[in-house]
Amino acid sequence: MDWKQKAKTDTHDYLVDHPNLRQWLKWIVIFLVEVLSAFIFAYEFRAFIAPNSACVAHWASEAGSTISQADIENPVHLISGGASGIAQAVNKFLLIFTDIREYESLIVSICYFAVNVPIMILSWFKISRQFTVFTLINVGFVSLFNYYIPDSWIYNVVNLYSDTLARTLFAGVLTGISSGLAMIVGTSSGGIDVITIFISEKKSTSVGKYSLALNTCIVLSYVIFSLIGIKVNPTINTQSISKVVTMALYTIIYFFVASMVLDVMNTKNRKQEIQIFTNDQNLPMMLVHAFPHSCTVVDSRGAFTGKKNMIVYMVVSKNEKKKAITMIHNVDSKAFITVTDIEQVYGRFYIRPLE
Repeated sequence: MDWKQKAKTDTHDYLVDHPNLRQWLKWIVIFLVEVLSAFIFAYEFRAFIAPNSACVAHWASEAGSTISQADIENPVHLISGGASGIAQAVNKFLLIFTDIREYESLIVSICYFAVNVPIMILSWFKISRQFTVFTLINVGFVSLFNYYIPDSWIYNVVNLYSDTLARTLFAGVLTGISSGLAMIVGTSSGGIDVITIFISEKKSTSVGKYSLALNTCIVLSYVIFSLIGIKVNPTINTQSISKVVTMALYTIIYFFVASMVLDVMNTKNRKQEIQIFTNDQNLPMMLVHAFPHSCTVVDSRGAFTGKKNMIVYMVVSKNEKKKAITMIHNVDSKAFITVTDIEQVYGRFYIRPLE
C-alpha cells in the first residue's frame, strides 16, 4: 500500500470514529461548493446573459468595436432560465411602464430571491431540510454576487458581447456547471432546479428535459413583455423586434447546452446495467449486500471452454458503477464485465433520498 492510499485509509478510519467532525467537514465542503456554484452563475449572468449598460459602454469604447449607442442604452440580453429568467421577465414587464434601467441589477437580485421563497417552502416540506438550507445559501449568494460583483471584473476579463453564439455557448456551459456542482453535493442552485429535482426524484429520470420545458414558458413571457414594451413605450425599450426574437432563438441553444451539461454532471438518476460473466458463486450475494439493489443470475456455459458459469445482471446508478466494478474485480479478477446505459427504469429501484 503506497503512502497516498494509507493516508486515505487512515483519514477515513479517523472520520468514522469521529462522526461529528465528519458531519461538520461535510457541511463545510457543501457550503464552499454552494458559494462557488453561486459565483459561477452570477458571473456568467452578468458577463454573458445580461451585461449592464456600464459594461457595454466600456466594450463600445474599445478599438474596432461595432456596438451601437442603442445597445449601450438598452443592452441586448439572452434570457436566463429559472428564477433569474423570471426576474428578467419581471424587469421587462416594469419597463413597459417606467424607466428602471438604472436599478436593473438591484431589481433582478430582489426578484430572484423573492421567486425562490415559495420554492424553498416546497423544498422544505417535500424534499429535505438540509437540501433546502444549502439551496437557500446558494440563492442568497447568487443575489449578493449579482449585485456586488464590480463591473470592472466583467469588462476587463471578457468581451463577447458582439459574438452572440460564443456568449450563448459559454453561458450554457457555465449555467450547467453551476447547477451540476450544486447537485453533485446533494443540493441545487434554486429556482426551477428545485422543481425539476422534485419531479426527477419521483420519476427517477434525468432532470435536464424538465428544466428545458419549464424554461421555455419563461422565454415566451419575456418575449411577450419585450414586444409589448417596444410598442407601448419605445423611448425606453429601444431594442428592435428582430433583436428580441433573435436573442430568444439563441436562448434555445443556451438552454440546450445547459441541460446537456447538467445531465452529464448529475449522474444520480442515470442508470446503467452491468452484466458480469463469472464462475464465482459468492459474487451475487456479495453484490446484494454491498448495494441497495438486487440482481438476477442466469446459468450459462462458455462456448470455447464448455465449462458452466453464470451471468449476473444488475442495474445501478451511474455514480455506483465504479464501486461495483472495483468490487467485482476484487472478488473475481477474471470476471468479464459489460456496462450499458439505460434510458429509464420502471419498477422498484432504490435511490438514496436527498438529505
